[in-house]
Amino acid sequence: MAQLSDAPNRTISDAANTQQLPGVVVRTEDDAPVADDAANQAFDGLGATFEMLLAAFARNSLDDAGAPLDATVHYGVDYDNAFWDGERMVFGDGDGEVFQGFTGSLTVIGHELAHGVVQHTANLEYQGQPGALNESIADVFGALTEQYALGQSADEATWLIGAEIFTEAVEGAALRSMIAPGTAYDDDELGRDPSPTI
Repeated sequence: MAQLSDAPNRTISDAANTQQLPGVVVRTEDDAPVADDAANQAFDGLGATFEMLLAAFARNSLDDAGAPLDATVHYGVDYDNAFWDGERMVFGDGDGEVFQGFTGSLTVIGHELAHGVVQHTANLEYQGQPGALNESIADVFGALTEQYALGQSADEATWLIGAEIFTEAVEGAALRSMIAPGTAYDDDELGRDPSPTI
């Protein structure tokens, strides 16, 4: 039986502002960086998440069996989200008013890939309390991915999720704050962070 590789197997595709998945392949594991920042950020973020899972949890990719890490960038037009669709990461570019490119946040990438880990372990139903637990676990993994990549201790980390995806027009630090829930943003358009305190 062949031994599993302890290196990631990444493929980045470009949806070219359509909602057709997977899109055209623009970078694979052995390719040099390309001219597209979003493709390179996605590639690097997938790798950082893979490294954290392997080093901290001895887990070989999302399924612990070396699953390939696939992602699509430039999904839709002004698409304000990133998501795990059960097989791949998908990144929007944001509308440029509230959100900017979602590939720019390592915590977002780690968060979304964590849904893949949950899918292959607890497989929590994505609604009600199991859905809330799924999201909470994903936030923890998002924060851990950034901490591992930066060599931070828990005390040194910001514990912010999505700190890089707001435009300068937004009054807020991030999508969520795990260290001070409910304080991540307070903005005229977005409203106030609804995260409950414990």
